[in-house]
Amino acid sequence: MLNQMLQPLSYLAIRHPQKWKVDWLFPIAISLICTWFSIGADWKSEIYRTSGPVSLLLGFLSGLPGFYIAALAAIATFGRNDIDNLLPEPTPTVKLTTRGENILVKLTRRRFLAMLFSFLTCESISLVLLSTLLLSSGTSISSVTILDGVAGQALSIAMTFIYYTLLMQMLTATFWGLYYLGFKLHEPQI
Repeated sequence: MLNQMLQPLSYLAIRHPQKWKVDWLFPIAISLICTWFSIGADWKSEIYRTSGPVSLLLGFLSGLPGFYIAALAAIATFGRNDIDNLLPEPTPTVKLTTRGENILVKLTRRRFLAMLFSFLTCESISLVLLSTLLLSSGTSISSVTILDGVAGQALSIAMTFIYYTLLMQMLTATFWGLYYLGFKLHEPQI
C-alpha cells in the first residue's frame, strides 16, 4: 500500500541523459544562491518569519496541486494517437515492477507527462504541508532554540537549502512539463 502511495516519486527514476539537470543540477544551483541570500548576519535562516518567503509563497503553492491534477487529467484523456508514440531518441526509460518482474519500459509522451505531473502534484502537496509546518514553528527554527551555536546554524541552513531545493525542483520540472505540453507534444514524429 505504501509503495502505491509513493509511486508518483517514480518520476525521479526515469533515465534520460538530460533529466538529471532538470531534477537536480538546476534546482541545487539555484537553491544554493537562494539559501545564501536567505541567511542573516548571525548565520540563521530568515525565510520562516511571518512576512518571509515561505509565508509569501504559501498562497501560490496552495493552488498548484489543482493545476497539476487538471494537467494530469488532460494528459490521461488526450485524444490524439501520436501522444502514445515513444519519445524520440534518446528515449527516456524507467524500470517498472510488474507481477514481480522488473521491466525496462521506454516511455511514450503520455506516460512521461503523466509521471511528471503525478510527481509535481505530490511535490506541490508536500511543499504546502512543509511550508505550513515551517511557518507554524518558524520562530523556533529561526532562533534555533533546540541547538546552540554552530549545530543550530547548520540545521537552520540545511532546512532552508532543502526547502529551496524542493521548490526549485518543482519549478524547473514544471517549466519542463510546460515545454513538453506547449511545444514537444505538437511536434510531428520523424
